[in-house]
Amino acid sequence: MPSPRVSGWLGRVDPGFAKAPISGSLLAVIALGTALLHLWQIYDYALPSGQFKNIHLSLALILSFLGAAVASEVQGRTGWMVLFLAFAALCLIPMGYIHFDYQAIVTQRPFFPTRADTYIGLLLLALSIIAVWRQWGASIPVIAVLSMLYAYFGYLVPGFANHGGIGFKRLIGTTSIPYFRGLLGGLTEVSASTIFMFMLLAGLLKATGGLDYIMRAAFGLVGGLRAGPAQAAVVSSGFFGSISGSIMANVASTGAFTIPLMKRTGFKPHFAGAVEATASAGGQVTPPKLGLTAFLIVGITGIPYAEVMIATVFPAILFYAFLLWGVHLRAVREDIDARRFRDSASVDIPFSQISLWRATMMHLHLIMGVLFLVWLLVSNVPAGISALYANLLIIVLEIIKQAVLGRFRPVAWGNGMLTITRGLISGAISGASVAIIIAVISIMVEFVVVTGFAQKLSYAMLEMSRGHLWLLLPLSALACLAFGIGLPTSAAYILVALLGAPAMVQLGVPLLAAHLFVFYYANMSAITPPVAVGSLVASNIAGASFWKTSFTALRLAIPGFLLPFLFVVQPGIIGIDVGILHQLGLVLMAFIALMALNSAIEGYLLAPLSGLQRVLMLPAAFGLLDPNGITDLVGLALVAAILAGQLWRLWQDPTPPRPKETVS
Repeated sequence: MPSPRVSGWLGRVDPGFAKAPISGSLLAVIALGTALLHLWQIYDYALPSGQFKNIHLSLALILSFLGAAVASEVQGRTGWMVLFLAFAALCLIPMGYIHFDYQAIVTQRPFFPTRADTYIGLLLLALSIIAVWRQWGASIPVIAVLSMLYAYFGYLVPGFANHGGIGFKRLIGTTSIPYFRGLLGGLTEVSASTIFMFMLLAGLLKATGGLDYIMRAAFGLVGGLRAGPAQAAVVSSGFFGSISGSIMANVASTGAFTIPLMKRTGFKPHFAGAVEATASAGGQVTPPKLGLTAFLIVGITGIPYAEVMIATVFPAILFYAFLLWGVHLRAVREDIDARRFRDSASVDIPFSQISLWRATMMHLHLIMGVLFLVWLLVSNVPAGISALYANLLIIVLEIIKQAVLGRFRPVAWGNGMLTITRGLISGAISGASVAIIIAVISIMVEFVVVTGFAQKLSYAMLEMSRGHLWLLLPLSALACLAFGIGLPTSAAYILVALLGAPAMVQLGVPLLAAHLFVFYYANMSAITPPVAVGSLVASNIAGASFWKTSFTALRLAIPGFLLPFLFVVQPGIIGIDVGILHQLGLVLMAFIALMALNSAIEGYLLAPLSGLQRVLMLPAAFGLLDPNGITDLVGLALVAAILAGQLWRLWQDPTPPRPKETVS
């Protein structure tokens, strides 16, 4: 048993670890070691790529099983704890075998695996599937296993998907060694060298007050507006969602504070939950990270990161402008004014009492770290190295900050080191969770490529659409929503990028536009019934109906479903083959269209809209979205006429009646 001093240290790192001293000690030490190993590797590149991928995945599996052991120990389930500790110990076998026999594997038997190679590959495969099943549910392991069965029994499959079948040794070799594909393939390399570094960054930002600052800054920016708490939820979830890389984690982190606050200031529970779920989904399409998917897009397409990031700036602005405007309109429609509660004892809004300037000064080192990261990325410094330097800068600045605040006493230095340790451990655990799911979904990726299924599916989709883009796009959108159900954004994107994007590219859609199309729809699956994992978490926090929350979130997330079509039919909106002035014009048209659509749905612009005005707003909005100069002019004319009528009405009567309540 750990000593009281060790238990005390565990409690300061994470209170949950102190309740599980055996497995908690192992988890904390190995997570910290994993974080430091990755920092060292990205700095020095001491290990060959194959060895590093092996260690990365093996340590991720160990951390996953140790996390399960901690949960079991806390619950007093000793038998399960021992089982998970045994699984963690088993992970050392493939890690040691591949590491120490690496040179022989890659030089002497790269195409002819031995029986021992096959057994090790089977063990690594089994451990990976068990770990992902325990942590993420059955969907991804089932997809991986089905892809392997299809690869092996392909000669029995009728129709266009038929192929000659893959032998057992080659099948297992493709999942890991000696080919270093599948579990140890290119996507795992992206996970090890890039995504893991950004997960460490997210852990450090959270541990050093990043989430706290985002909430403070959000309330400083918009907390004083009419719909302040709801709009602060939108802003904070957008920023944090881009960092966290998980819609569910985002909803749980920021929603635990923002959803109750929205309810107390007058918003209905289902609407409060829908706002948080939609804003969190938007965080996954927000630069600079797009959750974690920006780096996967780069890894799959080869498009430079800076190009991907810049292309997604204006779509993210449009998404959040629509959401902020929708929240404001709902507040006006239901006569909600959060400003009435600023001094109310019944509604505690602590962040609204702290000035944005003060909050910024308290967290200036974090802002410097993020700005430094963005500057490096835009300067075409490799993403992993950029994240490394940003991590190191935040570590140094946090220790200096704690020392200054503590007047350079020894305890202040200790607090700084403890904060950094907490952040690295948290980031490593989160990075491990992402690493195992990317590795297992990579099995499917390999076999749909090796068997030719991806190309055959593209041809099938082209045949179904008869070569018409207007038929192919809805088919691709539905496929992305279906394949993305219940999956984390990164895994959903990997899956649909192979199944949906190639067909669009064959019809002449720019590569980046095609991948952003499938990425957006894979992301929107998180708030699309019947699963809608983001809405599920939000509705639980709000105490609201899941279905009502989900359908309200769909309404609030309309840009997430419309913008992808614009990427394809009007790629200039993401900067493809147009100058900046032309792009800004396209963005402006889309902005007016989305605002008009929002007003039509809510029945309010500057004043309540009549039934005829609401009907006219719809063709105006879709006319502005249509890439045609005539429809743009007609749409603008309709919006201008309705706006002029509203201004005339307000001039005659400055206090218009509230609109009638509608069910939503």
